[in-house]
Amino acid sequence: MKKVSIVSSTAPAKPRSDKYPVGASVTRTSSGTTVVNQGGGESIDIVKKDDIKSFTDKNVLSSLRSVAEFISKKDDSQISAIVDFLKGLKIDGNLINRLLLQNTEAENVGDTDVMSALRVLAEIAANNEVLKNMFLRKDKVDSTDYLLRLFGGLEVGEAIDSLTAGKGIIADNKGRIQADRMELRSSLTVLEIIFNRLSAMESDYSFSESGTIESVELLEDGTYRLPLRKRWENDFTALDENDVVYGMVNNLASGTGDYYTSWLRVLNVNTVSNTITAVMYPDDEVPGGKNYPPEPLMILSHRGNPVNEDRQAYWYLSSREKCICMLDGVTKPILEENNYAIIIGKLKQLSLFDNLPINYRHSYIYCRGIAIQDLLRIDYQGTPVRSENNRGPWSSEDAVNNPYQSTDTVYDAVYHVGCKWMCLSTGTLQEPKWNATDWAQIEGNSELTLEFSSSNGYNFFAGKVNAEFTPIVYWGYNDISADVLPGDWSWTRDSGQVTEDNAWSVAHANNGRVLHLTNEDMPSNWGATRKVKFTCTAYVRDGIESINIENSIIV
Repeated sequence: MKKVSIVSSTAPAKPRSDKYPVGASVTRTSSGTTVVNQGGGESIDIVKKDDIKSFTDKNVLSSLRSVAEFISKKDDSQISAIVDFLKGLKIDGNLINRLLLQNTEAENVGDTDVMSALRVLAEIAANNEVLKNMFLRKDKVDSTDYLLRLFGGLEVGEAIDSLTAGKGIIADNKGRIQADRMELRSSLTVLEIIFNRLSAMESDYSFSESGTIESVELLEDGTYRLPLRKRWENDFTALDENDVVYGMVNNLASGTGDYYTSWLRVLNVNTVSNTITAVMYPDDEVPGGKNYPPEPLMILSHRGNPVNEDRQAYWYLSSREKCICMLDGVTKPILEENNYAIIIGKLKQLSLFDNLPINYRHSYIYCRGIAIQDLLRIDYQGTPVRSENNRGPWSSEDAVNNPYQSTDTVYDAVYHVGCKWMCLSTGTLQEPKWNATDWAQIEGNSELTLEFSSSNGYNFFAGKVNAEFTPIVYWGYNDISADVLPGDWSWTRDSGQVTEDNAWSVAHANNGRVLHLTNEDMPSNWGATRKVKFTCTAYVRDGIESINIENSIIV
């Protein structure tokens, strides 16, 4: 037997890792193994193979964890660098093992294949026919049989959003549609219509029961079966038996644009099917002497009824006749004069207007009866015309006990001193006369005149002149001289001797009303062949203005 010598050696005190300093101790904690530096340094955690904590400078990796941090050629690994994969690549657990380039041959394509960008475009081009059934085109006209939702809205053409200056068609995601024109071949149902402030219409507009013909069926007995359009699900016609109805259409198909009217009498009404049976009136019983058969889409309007008196009236507005009319007592298509109950606008040429001063080019209101609370009358210039309340002769007692009135619509009128007067102020106590501020003369002579009264005639001889002349001012036939102020009388002389006449006028400037003529008032050239004129001027004040009235005495 060979002897073996055992040589003992001592390991150095330096640890195999710098993280394990000399004198450090290792302890096990709930979170893992921790190296405690007893020399006062920081504690170090050991990261094991399956730990998922984030790394810090306080960690050391175990042997198995260090191996796991490298890429394995046999097991699945994670990496963020570029690596050549010989057997494929797993993304989120799914194996990808083939890359199809633009010209790669592949009979079948599987979920484990990926395609280059050019190959993707090539696959799309090769499958266009299939894709056409799946997607809408942007470069050609296309359609779909399925619901198309455009949550952001829709624009057609060059779209500009403006009600007055816009263009194109706009439909936004708030339910608003904007376009230039809309044509509806059947009907329009809305909750509210907001329209242009100017709305124009042509021809006639009827306010009565009505219905739109959907189709026309001529029966063997010569009558017509006319289904009427339902405007809503439970709609039914309001027409009744024996109603006189008419419809008017434009014959656009002929290219002439001529209007013609169809007159019918309702024989039967079927409210369940919303259908009427009607017969045409003969030509000699309709206006114009020619009747026409009904047409589809013709609107029938009720006009009268020969049996039911409660269905013999209706309203219509006509731009052709320039009036609004209410007809009453209508029993047949041709109207009688007594059928016109109300006319507003241009009057008809009716016999009852023959003896009236009516201008048929002007507008009037005609009706059988009228109840009015306030009636305001104006003339052709728009000036209010007030009504007269004639109170008879003026009385000072009535002025106190039953005051005279003057309002915007009526005034009291009285007779006094041969004239008729209009009250201008309610409750006035003034006596009606020429210068009264509360009365105005409306009838009688209102001419101002001035006359003279002489105490000794009008013919005089030299040296024998002696007479008093008293001027009298008349308003019509009424002497108003007392109403002329004392200072409103003046006298002048005209003899041809200018110097003497001016001196005389100055001397008699304050003469007053009465002129006393004597020999001293005669000019130096006065004689049998020479005349002198004395003129009196009165200034009449009526409270508004001053009116001059004059007359002369020639001696």
